[in-house]
Amino acid sequence: MRRVVHLFLALSMLTLATNSRAQRTNVVRTTVRQIILTLETDTDTFKRSLDHALDRSPLDGTRAEDEINEYVKQFEHATDKLKDRAEDNRYAPNLAREVLIRGRSINTFMRKHQLGGDAGNDWARVRQDLTLLAAGYKINWRW
Repeated sequence: MRRVVHLFLALSMLTLATNSRAQRTNVVRTTVRQIILTLETDTDTFKRSLDHALDRSPLDGTRAEDEINEYVKQFEHATDKLKDRAEDNRYAPNLAREVLIRGRSINTFMRKHQLGGDAGNDWARVRQDLTLLAAGYKINWRW
């Protein structure tokens, strides 16, 4: 009888641990999905403010403007792919890493050209979203 009670307790604990792990996984996926949605919204805002800042800067019409616009386009594309995977409940650490790497290129540009204003503030929000994304995917990330 004692063995049966111990076996029952062990199975109960295993079931609770499994359910708890599944609940944590669902919470993490929901949180990561929300980070990605916020990232997409903040990226759209950043793109608009960057376009405006570039049009009023000495970079207007230059190769540097073309390059940053291409970086942002590729960044948006990678973010869209990541969002699609998240909506399908598919874990995509490689896509998250791609988004982070593309974000690093934009960050380098923003630091070099010091556009400031709305573009600088909006980039700071995107950068914060990227830091949260890295944490959500457990990617060791430094700018």
